[in-house]
Parts: sequence; C-alpha cells; structure tokens
Amino acid sequence: MDKIYKVIAYLNANGKTFDSERGKFELTDDNGVQSITKWEISDLVEPTDTQLDALESEANTVKTDMENAPTVRANLKASAKAKLIAGEPLTEDEANTIVL
Repeated sequence: MDKIYKVIAYLNANGKTFDSERGKFELTDDNGVQSITKWEISDLVEPTDTQLDALESEANTVKTDMENAPTVRANLKASAKAKLIAGEPLTEDEANTIVL
C-alpha cells in the first residue's frame, strides 16, 4: 500500500483533509522505501510507520474512493442534469457537481 493513502487516512482520522494540508508534507521514494521527508502540519504530530500501518484498512478505503471519484462525480452530474430537466429537487451532492 502506498504511504500516501495511509497519510491521508491519518489526516482524516485527526480531523484534517488532504486538500487543506496538501503542500504541508512530502513523501519520497528511495528504492521502493517511502518516507515522510517534510511535515509542516503544526497542530498534528508526524505519524510513525507503526501508526500509519495501523491504518491499512482505512488507507484501502481512501485509495478506492480516490480511484472511483471521477466515476462517482460523472454519475452525480448525470443524475443532476436529468433531475433539472424533469424539474425535480437535487441532493446536495448532485448540486455540488454543477459548475456555475
């Protein structure tokens, strides 16, 4: 499992989001060994490998969600379009796919 997904799971578990913390940490890969080389999230301690390994299940969910995000968004957008044409109310997620 790529360490990035574990870091994102760690952020999520601590009330943070990847989007808000992007650029405040960096991972490097040295011959297949990934490590955190920058951690500037001031109110969150840099995780240990043990802490990250404990989040394997959550990291798998993060990876799956990120891989499926384009399809989910496309499906929500198509649903929103059909509902708008039919004059039906949108869900919040459908409304969030509309770019004004």
